[in-house]
Amino acid sequence: MQVETEERRVHALMQVGRAMASTADYEQSLAALIRTISELLDVESAGFMLYDPQRSELVLQQPAFGIDDPERIGAYHVALRDGGNAVKVFLSSRPYMTNDAPNDPRLIRRFVDLFKARATLTVPLIVEDQAIGVCHAINKRGAPFTEEDLELLSLIAPLLAVSVQSAHLFRQVREQGRQLERAIFLQRELSRTAFDAPGMAPLAERLADLVDRPVMVLDPALRPLATGHWPEELQPNGHWLDDGHGESWWRRGQDRGGHPVLAPIAVGNHFGGYLAVWDGDAPLDQIDARAIEHAATIFALEMLHERTSYELELRLKGDLLRDLSSGEYRDDRDVNRMLADLGYAIAGPWRFAQVHASWRRPASDLSVRWRDQVQVPQARLYPAVQRVCLQVTGAAAVVPWRSGFLLLLPDTPDNLARDLDVAADLLDRVRAAADRVGPGACVHLAISSPVRTARELGHGLHEAEQALEVARRLDIVDRPLAFEHLGVYRVLLGGGGSRHRHDFVEDALGPLGRYDVEHSTQLLATLRAYVEADYNANETARRLYVHPNTLAYRLRTIRRLLGGDPARGDLRLQVELALKLEDLPRLSATS
Repeated sequence: MQVETEERRVHALMQVGRAMASTADYEQSLAALIRTISELLDVESAGFMLYDPQRSELVLQQPAFGIDDPERIGAYHVALRDGGNAVKVFLSSRPYMTNDAPNDPRLIRRFVDLFKARATLTVPLIVEDQAIGVCHAINKRGAPFTEEDLELLSLIAPLLAVSVQSAHLFRQVREQGRQLERAIFLQRELSRTAFDAPGMAPLAERLADLVDRPVMVLDPALRPLATGHWPEELQPNGHWLDDGHGESWWRRGQDRGGHPVLAPIAVGNHFGGYLAVWDGDAPLDQIDARAIEHAATIFALEMLHERTSYELELRLKGDLLRDLSSGEYRDDRDVNRMLADLGYAIAGPWRFAQVHASWRRPASDLSVRWRDQVQVPQARLYPAVQRVCLQVTGAAAVVPWRSGFLLLLPDTPDNLARDLDVAADLLDRVRAAADRVGPGACVHLAISSPVRTARELGHGLHEAEQALEVARRLDIVDRPLAFEHLGVYRVLLGGGGSRHRHDFVEDALGPLGRYDVEHSTQLLATLRAYVEADYNANETARRLYVHPNTLAYRLRTIRRLLGGDPARGDLRLQVELALKLEDLPRLSATS
């Protein structure tokens, strides 16, 4: 009997050794070990449970107990705090045997029922004094388990533990290799896309194709920046950021009631938002999760690149604009070269258009935990303004300027209405683009008077800034504001010196002066007398020694040329101020 026992032990060790050397595949290794255990102990089947430190659970490995169904295998996991036979064997490192599994209180009943266990034999799996799990053998054929069975399974348990751990480590290495290969491929493809077609939209489309899932790029307040195959019915909301209790971002998303998973887009302390991935009916595996983490880094770098490019252009082209507006350059070739460097490849005459965009942050806007955003709103709006300008004028003549953008537009000679139509089209398109950058966008647009020579560009720039200042102070957002329409604000807010005063007087009174020269009339003198008589027609006629009917005819002509009644509203203030300004040179000469 002793000889037979020793022979059985030696045979068992040899069988396990052969099983260990048979294959390197994890599941095939487990299947081979289970077959060996079943033959040695004459049992129906066996299974291995390994400890998962992240979940603090013993988890059944596939295959087990003659079952290859992942759902049934996945249901067999036991938290250490829940106790049970497997946990007690694992923690105590002592084997346990029972031939009455259905009535043994130490066993967890649902698992007994799940695998129809009548008798069980459980031994710890220990490698270098460290427990890694347990091995179950169930249902000995034709007889109950014996102490000899327990001793035999305990004898081969160290070999089983080493074999299972080796196969498990090999699988981990192989999985890591797959993850690395997948991440490298994804990073290479996204980097190529970023180089060939920079911007959020092409990257989002390419990522959606690569992972075969809808993706959306969101800013820190969960506003969409770009999408790839994203379902329209699924719109962002604050519940997407519910606390996941410290779990990894992709595992956290798998149990959130149909919410997508969100990978943060961040570089150091710079935060750009989130990369949302809709997993649908197929949750992300670890390989895709790691690949998406790499993709989020690519998006962060693309955002940082756009911001850096914007800030560089703002700095360099801003210096060129300041040089151009200084008036130091008198040579047309130098001026035209500077215009080309600014991207203003439009033949004159021109008008400057200045755009200012700001965003009123909603009270419900989500706070940002990172100290700095990867992209400022103006940097995100800049490419859109370039596209809009190209669509409307045929040239992307846009430069970042101060807190907005400066556009150079072609002027239609003697057709302000046409230029305002172009500016209105620009304003509508830029406002739509700003709304896509973020809600609460407020966009102002103002244009200078025509600039006919390159040397007048500095003056045109100043006019555009002055008109924009009026538009912002008066909150004119429904239409573009032309410098010609500033009226008295040109003088009240501008402080532009004698040239601005001369231009203001010319715009207000010039039509009358030119009419007088062409027709040998006295309309300008009549208007002055009318104002001095406090707009009393009878008193004006008496002072001019003309018949009331003659005065009435002159006043009708004056109203037609000025586009309104000079005794009413803003036109009255404009006319009176223009007459005062016209008197300034004479008053200076007599003082």
